[in-house]
Amino acid sequence: MNKLQKLRIALIGLGDIAQKAYLPIAANHAKVSAILCTRNLQVLKKLALQYRIDEAYSDLNTLIKHRPDAVMIHSTTESHFELVLKLLNAEIPVFVDKPLCYSIKEVEVLLNLATQKRTLLYIGFNRRFAPLIQSLSQQQQKPVLIDWQKNRVNLPTNPRGFVFDDFIHVADSLRFLAKGAIDNIQVFSKKQKGQLEILQVQWQQNETLLSGTMNRISGGAEERIEYYTQDNKWQIDELVSGVHYQNGKQHPLVFDNWENTLYKRGFIGLFDDWLNALQTNKFDDNRIQDIWDTHDLCECIVSKIV
Repeated sequence: MNKLQKLRIALIGLGDIAQKAYLPIAANHAKVSAILCTRNLQVLKKLALQYRIDEAYSDLNTLIKHRPDAVMIHSTTESHFELVLKLLNAEIPVFVDKPLCYSIKEVEVLLNLATQKRTLLYIGFNRRFAPLIQSLSQQQQKPVLIDWQKNRVNLPTNPRGFVFDDFIHVADSLRFLAKGAIDNIQVFSKKQKGQLEILQVQWQQNETLLSGTMNRISGGAEERIEYYTQDNKWQIDELVSGVHYQNGKQHPLVFDNWENTLYKRGFIGLFDDWLNALQTNKFDDNRIQDIWDTHDLCECIVSKIV
């Protein structure tokens, strides 16, 4: 790609997450020419006008015929398999909101197809790119213990939806921070009338002990990470603030008041990494393995709950 040429990136499924996070970044990015695609004509017209986007489609097949450089999928999880299947067969790089699919068999089919086509398949885990989380991943000392809690209010749901739609953030983030093979998984859960309310999962990666908890009948929505190395503790709240404890002293972890929320929560770093993967244009088998490992961990958790 010419350095001055913008990447034509289409966004499919222009709902809440696309409008809050990805569209504001893509539509204002110096390296991107955003394209819109949704069957909702009212939304299509409104957003095209709002962001001054000239290229917009209401049909995936028409979009594919116009050969965008890449596509970002923000539609419901149930729609992911068919959409990704079409795009990979057309050899168009794809970004997908987590999870790739609810079915581990469908995940396997898509990963195998991406490998066969040597076409980029990218899953959007924004927490990996939140600056305070990235700073933990760059610590020289290996973690000895990591605890991640993510709670919600009055949102019990079926075990597969609970794990793949929401707890996957916790599972992927812990796996990302600890590195190494997963061992000794233990799963504890509380269900009511078939609906999963609380989940706690513990496992080990090398010398790191990991614990992930999600309470969806909590009194408040919150997210807290506690990360320990020898003689150190980091506590991070809502991805955007925290404290580093060392030698009995506390060091606050804060951002400038004017810092962009999408940056603090990792979306800008995630988007830039996605663009870098596109521009590098080199298929990475390790990325496929990484996607598989997170989804396989979630499948293992669901099987132990059920």
